[in-house]
Amino acid sequence: MAHIVILPGWMQTSADWKSVQEKLGSHTVDIIDLPGFGIQPIIDSAWGVPEYADYVASHIALHNWNDLILIGHSFGGRVASYLAAQNPLWLKALVLYGAPCLYRPTLKVRIISRLAKIAKKFGISKKLSPNKELLAADEIGLGTTYRKTIPFDQTDLVKNIRVPTLLLWGSEDTEAPTYIADELQQLIPRNHLQFLAHQGHNIHLTNPSLFYGIITQYIKNL
Repeated sequence: MAHIVILPGWMQTSADWKSVQEKLGSHTVDIIDLPGFGIQPIIDSAWGVPEYADYVASHIALHNWNDLILIGHSFGGRVASYLAAQNPLWLKALVLYGAPCLYRPTLKVRIISRLAKIAKKFGISKKLSPNKELLAADEIGLGTTYRKTIPFDQTDLVKNIRVPTLLLWGSEDTEAPTYIADELQQLIPRNHLQFLAHQGHNIHLTNPSLFYGIITQYIKNL
């Protein structure tokens, strides 16, 4: 029986993982709700990925968990990869699932970012910003965290990950494009990249049975 710890993605909580948690019932499954999401209050609105990683590490130490399989989805994957790069003794294996750990902005994104900075300078950023996720983050007090997270590039950090790592991606993921997964495969020493055809960014919600099957098989092969 494996001990699995799940870090949900941006704006998601343990409630979004209930179906997968139930399917993985033969294992011990703990989901750490990150501060600022769901019922977990914001601890510090200026936190970035490193601070969230410290929070998770403290939570794990408090419960004296060991021999963990850490699953990080999206933003949770950023946090998970940051932790894994430190090679903690409690970590057995890692699953980075739709995790945009590398900052590779497209030309369109760079143009939008520049326009947003100009708009902010003139105090009209909220009116012009096309980024609904950023506006939502501002509304709940996590705007600074969002602005820190998006350009946080973990290229050099992920090279330090030493545990077996599954890179799990939907082939139609638009939030964490597949070229991120391709590059992570070149950077992380011990990894296996698996694309799931016709799947997007939230496979655990749209096809929990498929997600469960992939994770179960991965655990068996460790």
